[in-house]
Amino acid sequence: MARRLIRRRFLQLAGQALGGLLAVPGLARAQEKARAIHEATRNTLRGAVGVHLRQLGGGPPPVEKPYPEAARTPLPNEAATRVGPARSLAEVVRAYRPAPGFGAQPILFATLGRLLEAANGVTGRGPGGVALRAAPSAGALYAGEIYVACERVQGLAPGLYYYSPLSRSLARLREGPQLAELQAGLEEPGRAQAAAAAVLLTNVFDRYRWRYANRGYRYALIDSGHIGENLRLATTSAGLAEWGPLRFHDDRLNSLLGADGTSEAVCAVHLLGAGAPPASDSHTRRFAEAARAGQELPADADDAPERYHAWTKLVALERASDSPRVADVPQASESVRPGASEGLPDPLSAIVTTLPSRTDPGLTVEQAIRARRSARRFRREPIAASDLGYVLDAAHAHPSLRRTPGVELLVFVNRVTQGEPGLAPGLYRARPGSLELELVRPGDLSAQLTRACLGQEKAGQAAVGIAMVGDLEAAARGGGDRSYRDLCLEAGAIGQRVYLAAGSAGLAARNLAAFVDQRLNELAQIDTPGRAVLHLTMLGPGE
Repeated sequence: MARRLIRRRFLQLAGQALGGLLAVPGLARAQEKARAIHEATRNTLRGAVGVHLRQLGGGPPPVEKPYPEAARTPLPNEAATRVGPARSLAEVVRAYRPAPGFGAQPILFATLGRLLEAANGVTGRGPGGVALRAAPSAGALYAGEIYVACERVQGLAPGLYYYSPLSRSLARLREGPQLAELQAGLEEPGRAQAAAAAVLLTNVFDRYRWRYANRGYRYALIDSGHIGENLRLATTSAGLAEWGPLRFHDDRLNSLLGADGTSEAVCAVHLLGAGAPPASDSHTRRFAEAARAGQELPADADDAPERYHAWTKLVALERASDSPRVADVPQASESVRPGASEGLPDPLSAIVTTLPSRTDPGLTVEQAIRARRSARRFRREPIAASDLGYVLDAAHAHPSLRRTPGVELLVFVNRVTQGEPGLAPGLYRARPGSLELELVRPGDLSAQLTRACLGQEKAGQAAVGIAMVGDLEAAARGGGDRSYRDLCLEAGAIGQRVYLAAGSAGLAARNLAAFVDQRLNELAQIDTPGRAVLHLTMLGPGE
């Protein structure tokens, strides 16, 4: 009971006294370093950093937008024929490649409906009849929204639609083709030409701010990573192609949806359709962050995370050489990483364990998505080393899945079956592109991990915790201040693959987003200011 009260107090109390936004003495400085916004969204022992909470004004905001005047089109029956054979999660993870371009062939409305439902549709009912979604959400508040610009969808008129998961319908917001306007907001418009549809993921930030203060901004971006990853994998499983550009002209896309860019903003874009080489008209344009283009911050943007989102929007450039590209961000292995400079073992002399592989469980992507649930509790039992290897392989072993570099995985091992190879309790670094784990800190860390997670027993009950660590300053050097958005999206995508792979292997998973940042970073032996844990997902046998 005492622990529950502490956690409740933690979620209800804004931590102004511990620095809050006063730790960042000016917006310009806050945006010069990606880690400044990470600090503004951290948790402390006093609570979530933020100016105030909205709970005092009543209940939580609605989890859907109403659009009462819009004409609605129900999604086709769930049993509608899919395109292509069902493929296992492991097959799809290995097969995914971002589309270089699209063919002009249409896709079926039934196929689009299946993809939207896989992205974040209702997959079950929880206590009290609450609708459970395909992607996890902090507090079941569902800040993420999905819009679809349809142009080549057989059985659906071209237009801009809002996807309602609760009613399984599309609300038409605008009639006629919309992709040309959307293409104008992309740096590589030719690559999007002939796509069947574009899916835009937004966040209504107040839904999370109501409970989690500034921390909610981090959760919202991670949620967009969860939703987008479901969409990417389901699209590939359906035999279609997907491309998700990270750099887009924010004002153009927000204007297309009628979003103001502050209370609600586009956070991710995914193009879908039949794959093909890029169009011959493949000219590129360059965008820059608004701050670099000399624009001033709107005077009425008074909340730091939303101010950050607006401040790092991309606007048009006259000269293509004025803006860095996110692709220029160095790989995590090329930037700061655990090593002798941090008092950790030299990678050349570190103890390295190669996890065994296992047979593909055979669960399809859609089956894994529909079965995904956040574990309420874990049994204190070990998992097989081969199951951990399967999850890590899906999480980060395939470079084609990486949308932005700068996120590495640290693995807290509480209970993994001993044998050949043995895997003792401790903290490990997962080497990307392999099944190798490099020992960073030996010993049972479950009690300390539980304390860092505000006494949540699941941190110690679970067999393994996978921490997504962002190299914030290296990402900012290559991708600008906007890079923090990209790191959180990437962490969310990795976390979703952990969820789906865990379920496919017969395990359970759960995000533990409520952790004290400083304590968890210290436990992970991260003492470089530019690196920090972004996200934490636990896995093990569920109850």
